[in-house]
Amino acid sequence: MDARFLVDARGLLAPAEGQGSPLTGRSGYFRLQATSPDWILMLRSPAQGGLQESKPRVVLAGDCGAFHLADLIAFLGQSRWSGVLRVTAPSGERSLLLKDGDVRSAASDSSGDRIGEVMVRMGYVTRAALEKVLAEAPPSRIGKALVERGLLKAHDLYKCLNEQISEIFHGIMLSKEGAFALIDQEIDEKALTHNLSLSMNGLLMDSIRKIDELAQFRKRIPHGRMFVLPRRSPEEKLEPEEESVFAHVDGQRSVIEVGQLARFSEFDATRIVHRLMELGLVKVSETASATPAAVSSSSSVQAVVPPPKKTAPPAPVKQVTITVEQVVAVFNTIFKEVRDEVAARGTLEPFLISANLALKGNGVSTSPVLNGLTFSDDGLLPEAELIGRYQVLAAEGNLGAEPIASLKQALSDVMFFLLFQAGELLESAADEELARRVKDHLATLEPK
Repeated sequence: MDARFLVDARGLLAPAEGQGSPLTGRSGYFRLQATSPDWILMLRSPAQGGLQESKPRVVLAGDCGAFHLADLIAFLGQSRWSGVLRVTAPSGERSLLLKDGDVRSAASDSSGDRIGEVMVRMGYVTRAALEKVLAEAPPSRIGKALVERGLLKAHDLYKCLNEQISEIFHGIMLSKEGAFALIDQEIDEKALTHNLSLSMNGLLMDSIRKIDELAQFRKRIPHGRMFVLPRRSPEEKLEPEEESVFAHVDGQRSVIEVGQLARFSEFDATRIVHRLMELGLVKVSETASATPAAVSSSSSVQAVVPPPKKTAPPAPVKQVTITVEQVVAVFNTIFKEVRDEVAARGTLEPFLISANLALKGNGVSTSPVLNGLTFSDDGLLPEAELIGRYQVLAAEGNLGAEPIASLKQALSDVMFFLLFQAGELLESAADEELARRVKDHLATLEPK
């Protein structure tokens, strides 16, 4: 599959040194087709026919510069295809491992796509801690090694793995040169380092959104190394993510650095800084400010410049299409299904203990709506208490402008943690079936 050949200056083809020719048995006359420089296609003339029965086998290949990969990716998701999509471009070689149309894993030879680099960029692990653990553990186990040493929480590892796959996927979507190959091969579930399953359509829509939005952001923030300088203090309460980023703006840090401290990817950090620029709270510059400004937050700040007398009218509140009762009921149904799957394997007690410890220590979510709550033996969060707390916090404005979305995000964080923990205990077939049911439940919360 990965046999290498050398095409010398005279155009002669020869196997790489030290290996026999895999073209043995392929003798005959072939016509060279016109392709881009990164790949070669030759067709037998006349055609001989026949099938390549053994796997892995390439079933489709093409030119990234002349074929929209988004169309291919959408087709693979809709047709629930299983195999590998490999893209070789000047920026590196990236691949997606697909099972029934969902992305189960991703790989890249670009150093920036390594899981350790993702963790550092998102601020979950320091460079020093990463290098120390890498000296003692193989790169393939770096995530679990960090969790075992208490340097990273399990649900944070899950977030980083999701971000890594998202970034590799986005890198593939940005490939405008090079070649792609669709490889039909069996997927060995047991060989997967982590039990993940991400919707191809969801990744595609997210990547397209990022491409469109980033084009707008780049008009004001040309790159992530721009320094973020404070202009004035906010007069009204910011959204939680805006407050998290603004709290690290001191005129000495770049967009990337502010994002790392607030634990956001570069794209999300750019998006939030852009929003703060629209509010007139910050500006960006190629150079840092002469002296660092006091790091501030929306609750206690010193104004950098006097605030303007007139403020923009508040943005219209989006129409809520679901109720808090519906959200809590759906997520509790999911939590109970996860609990029941784990209980069927006889490992319920340590599973619930771990989940409740994570909740108590704010290790799953920092949302105030979950403070002090724990799972009952049947795997449910106390519904009446959760709804009552939500109503109080929403009325006080402590859940942002979209409290339902804030609640959903908090409960989603809990769900991802439970699924990640359960994935280490369940067999692949049971885990896949559980993931399918979870998707069905979540679909009921989508706006109609």
